[in-house]
Parts: sequence; structure tokens; C-alpha cells
Amino acid sequence: MDAALEVELAGKSCPPEVQELVSGSADRLRKADSYVHKALKRRQEGNLLSARANLNEALRIYPKYYWVQTLIKNVDRAIKAELDNLKNEASYLESIGDPEGALSRIEDALVLLPGDQKLESEASRLREVVSRAQADQRAQELLQSARDLLDAERFVEAQDLLTKEGSSRQLGARGEALLAEIRERRHERIKTRFDDAMDMEKRGDLDAAADHTLSILELALPGEPLTGEIVEFSRLLGMKLYSAGKLSRAKELWSQALVIEPENLKLQSYLKEVQTRLDNLDRIKKRGMDSGGQ
Repeated sequence: MDAALEVELAGKSCPPEVQELVSGSADRLRKADSYVHKALKRRQEGNLLSARANLNEALRIYPKYYWVQTLIKNVDRAIKAELDNLKNEASYLESIGDPEGALSRIEDALVLLPGDQKLESEASRLREVVSRAQADQRAQELLQSARDLLDAERFVEAQDLLTKEGSSRQLGARGEALLAEIRERRHERIKTRFDDAMDMEKRGDLDAAADHTLSILELALPGEPLTGEIVEFSRLLGMKLYSAGKLSRAKELWSQALVIEPENLKLQSYLKEVQTRLDNLDRIKKRGMDSGGQ
């Protein structure tokens, strides 16, 4: 039988003034029962915090509802068991290398026991572990991307990737080692291509020599070994191209060399001269076209 109904029936045999008190008590008990029913439903759904909150509200409305006190103890035991399970799962997940999963379990535990200092401390520690793991993962991905660029002989892009802001601090010794390898392989490629370019120039194949030299200039950086020799070779090769009437080719070569040595006055002068000749040729060509069209 419903508890509120039992109280109400028992009160009917009492004096009127007592019946009034009993009726009020039955109303409070009926209201408390509604919270108990909600608590039982939430407990069945697995929402232990909501179940406990509803039971506490029922006990506040009807403090003498001793059965509710028993239910609260049962819910508290269930919460403790769930907390133990979550902490055990967190420990296991961290042991198998899943700190994010471990952190998720501890955060779930904090929902059940908010403000607990031990859980807060463990969550803070795991957040640091997760942060370090994520940073290491990003570093590994960055190193692999640079390695892929190096294997494709895209030396400058690989080097830029490793030296961009924040990368050197993030990569540490691994980044420095890969940078050293990139520089070494880039210098080897420059030297090989420079030897080939000089050989082609000696054989009179100026266009092939220019192709190789342009590829070298894309790899070379100011102040590095052979840079001065490469720029000087580019200047002289450009002069031969210029003399052979290959003005655009000479301009291309001198322009790239000037990127490496922007203060080179000879290259600046040559570029002005070749540009003037190219402009004159364009005007002559345009006049010829205009005359032919009349």
C-alpha cells in the first residue's frame, strides 16, 4: 500500500484536529513520494547524481521518511562503486598508452564527485600528459613531412618547414639532426649540379648549363659554401648568353643570381642593360606589326 495512503487511512480514526495534522502529513508524504519515484527512475537510467538529488529533496520534504535514508545510502554505495570503476579504468587506459581515455574517465569521476582534490590533481596531471603526447604527435608529423620533402629533393621547403616559428623549439634535437641532414644533402646536390653546369658550359651547351645553374640558384642560400662561385659563374654564363642573342635567358639567370647577392652591382647593371635592349626589341617588333597591318 502507498505510504501516504496508509497515513491518511490511519488518521480517519483520530479526532478532527489530529486528522488535520495527519492530512497535512499525508500531503507532504505524497509530494515526497513523487521525488522518490523520480529517483528510482533516474537510478534505473544510471543517473546516480539525479537519483540522489531527488532522494535528498524527498527527505527534505518529509524528514521522517527513513526508507529514503536507506535508499540514499544505497545510491551513495553505487556512486562509490562507479568512482572506483572509473579510476581503475583510467589507470588501465594510461598503462596501455591512452592518456586521453584515462583523462575522460577521471573527468567522468569528477562529475560524480565534484571538487574532489585527489581527482582534480589527477585530472591536472593527465592533462599535462595528454598535452605532451599531442605535442610529440605534432612533432612526429612535422618531421615526417620534412622527411618526405627531403626524399623528394625539395630541400628548401623541407628546411623552411623545420625552421618556421616555433618548430625548432618543438622538435629539439630530432629537428636539428634532420636539418643537418637536409643541409648536407642540399650541398651535395648543389656541388654535383654545379660540376655538371660547368662541364656543359665548357662543351658549349649554354642552354643546358643555364638550366642546371638556375636549379642551383633555387637551392643556394646567401653565405653558404660555393655561393660566391655560383653567382660569378651565373654572371659569366649570362654574358655568353647575352652575346649569343639569348637576352631573355641571360636576364633570367642574372635575376636569380641577384636574389642570392642583391648588392651585386655588376648584376644590377647587366639587368638594366638587358631590360633596355628587350624593351627596344619589343618596340621594334610592335612597330613592324603596326606597319604590316596598314
